[in-house]
Amino acid sequence: MNAKKILGYALGPLGSAAFGLLSLPLISWYFPAEDIGRIVLLQTIAGLSILLLGLGLDQSYIRDYYAVKDKAALFKSVFLSPLILTVAVVVLVLLINASWPSEIIFDIPSANLGILFLIFLATTLITRFLALILRMKEQALAFSVSQLAPKFLILVLVFAVIASGLPANTTSLVFAYTAAQVLTVVLLIYQLCQDLQAVSHAKWSPELHRDGLRYGLPLAFGNLAYWGLTSIDRFVLKNISGLDELGIYSMAVSFGAVALIFQSVFSTIWAPLVFKWVEDKTHLDKIGGITLSMTELISVMICFIGIFSPVVTWILPDKYAPVQFLLLSCMLYPLFYTLTEVSGIGLNVVKRTWLITAVNIVAFAINFSLLSLLVPHLGARGAAIASAISFWVFCIIKTEFSSRVWRPLPRLKIYTNTALSVLLCLSYTYFGTKENYPLFALLWLAGLSYLIWRRKSSLISAAA
Repeated sequence: MNAKKILGYALGPLGSAAFGLLSLPLISWYFPAEDIGRIVLLQTIAGLSILLLGLGLDQSYIRDYYAVKDKAALFKSVFLSPLILTVAVVVLVLLINASWPSEIIFDIPSANLGILFLIFLATTLITRFLALILRMKEQALAFSVSQLAPKFLILVLVFAVIASGLPANTTSLVFAYTAAQVLTVVLLIYQLCQDLQAVSHAKWSPELHRDGLRYGLPLAFGNLAYWGLTSIDRFVLKNISGLDELGIYSMAVSFGAVALIFQSVFSTIWAPLVFKWVEDKTHLDKIGGITLSMTELISVMICFIGIFSPVVTWILPDKYAPVQFLLLSCMLYPLFYTLTEVSGIGLNVVKRTWLITAVNIVAFAINFSLLSLLVPHLGARGAAIASAISFWVFCIIKTEFSSRVWRPLPRLKIYTNTALSVLLCLSYTYFGTKENYPLFALLWLAGLSYLIWRRKSSLISAAA
């Protein structure tokens, strides 16, 4: 993949992060922390619904794309079932009680909010599948635009609500998020006009659908456990500490999502690239070196962001001051997930998807246990600590399995580097204060210097 395509893929996450960093402070000044917590729950429940309704067929499309000649038939065979299932669920909920989703998610009995949630759910699933066409065709710029559009539109719509003098309440905020998602679907349909015409004329294949379910359903169950791993902290915080504490934690997670730039770009490129290497039987010897480089890069990012963590307090209201200390632990989720995309890809290559499910279940059980233990005493800090530890365990177990069933990796270096990163991040989250920040900054500077020196020494040795 050339530099132009990589830059094209990077545009979406970079732009999304930029608009996210603009919209979050804007929202935090005009909307209460409870509403930020509600938006996080909206996105979390929608994510769960897509996992269930998607049946893992989106992953099947990625896995089989290079092995199937008729791409339009493949897409139709994997997309039709989730689309029909989603429409059926939406209609069923509307017939039974339209306000039910609002009561569950927002603690507000409102039919309007319930309908907005159902629209958000349906359009999010459609966006997920349609964007895969651009991703797999390596239309990097178009794919990035589709990822960037929702964040840009949310910023525009939230600003319009504030500027117009409309009430800054839950309904207006949910409407902005839903409208942005609807407009993104319209954009994708416009971008994929010719592809969707080909899909409409393609023949639905029972064989491709069956093979897709065989590969995707175990992943769907595994992803369900993974959803629990990444999302249960929101529900535990809401039930134990309240929506206000959830709002503060969610703000830290959102700022920590700066690391999602790194994760999103790499994940978009990595899995299709490895599957292509497997089909071509080339470059597989590079996996170990790439894994080590990724581990070192993650350590560098942690040190760098730790040094500049006080910056978040300059742009947020005073009530969000704890975000500075939650930030690093919340960042470990996307960073370790990115590392696991490299070190654990072997489970996808050999199609041992049941092992992925097992790893997700173990990590989820650890996370839930730690949350139950820590959140009652530490609130958002406890949730951040539990999440960081759980994702480290997730990374270690998946790396170990992948190394045993596919290609061996330099695991000792991976495990040592990641363990030190976790220890430093957790210490900052638990013990961090404005007074002892300089001590942590010195530790990060020392770590950063050592990592740069070690990389320089490795390059010199390789050249010699």
